[in-house]
Amino acid sequence: MGEKKVSNQTVSKLVQLISCIAESRTPMRLQDISEHIGVPVATAFRYLNALVEEGLVFQDGATNRYAMTWRVCEYGKLVRNHMTIRNLSGSLVSELSVKLSRGVSLSIERGMECVYIDCVYDPTSISGGVPLQRIGLQAPIHAVSSGKLFLTAYEESDIDLLVNQKGLEQLTEKTITTKDDLMEELRRTKNNQYALDDQECEPGLRCVAVPIYDYSGEIAAALSCFGKVENMSFEQIHSDILPELRSVAKEISFRMGSYE
Repeated sequence: MGEKKVSNQTVSKLVQLISCIAESRTPMRLQDISEHIGVPVATAFRYLNALVEEGLVFQDGATNRYAMTWRVCEYGKLVRNHMTIRNLSGSLVSELSVKLSRGVSLSIERGMECVYIDCVYDPTSISGGVPLQRIGLQAPIHAVSSGKLFLTAYEESDIDLLVNQKGLEQLTEKTITTKDDLMEELRRTKNNQYALDDQECEPGLRCVAVPIYDYSGEIAAALSCFGKVENMSFEQIHSDILPELRSVAKEISFRMGSYE
């Protein structure tokens, strides 16, 4: 047990060292690295030599300072190419759907539209049997909860472009159709850190969505839960659904490199 703890501490310090150098805007002195991660100079030197041998760190011959090489970018590129958001989420979407006994979807933003990349639901629990939330389908970004989350990252000029190019089509009696109403809804969404779609896209369906963040702290995707309005009361959303959604969204965000 003692050896395992020491090993874990070593790995932890090594990761701290990599983060320390990566976050520095200029090459760092050995002494500064040692103090930053809280290890003796000799230990930091040993770690750095190992990273230099692996091609992850280089030492400037003129200053003897250390900096990251671009090899780490190669790893990032490989992960981005091989691990899509849907891959990273694994079985979390289907497991959450079973746990909540409601539909759950994972979506991204593309071309001012909300695109569903994963969706699990029981057709018998959905009004009409076939919701709009299906893999590969697009939804008007202003009329769905996930879309509202993506819009919170838009500048007002981008909202103007959306209104002028795509318009705010009225899909139901509750759809937001004016820029002023949309801006007010986005302010509320940003403040709450979740978004609601109360029969704004499809009559009889209510949906709530939370953001998924990537390593840069930006919203990369949205996780939403949907169902019949009679099975999705606002009280149920706040007491039962949102905590579970946020928990799973946090895990997916972690897998995408977010430390929020």
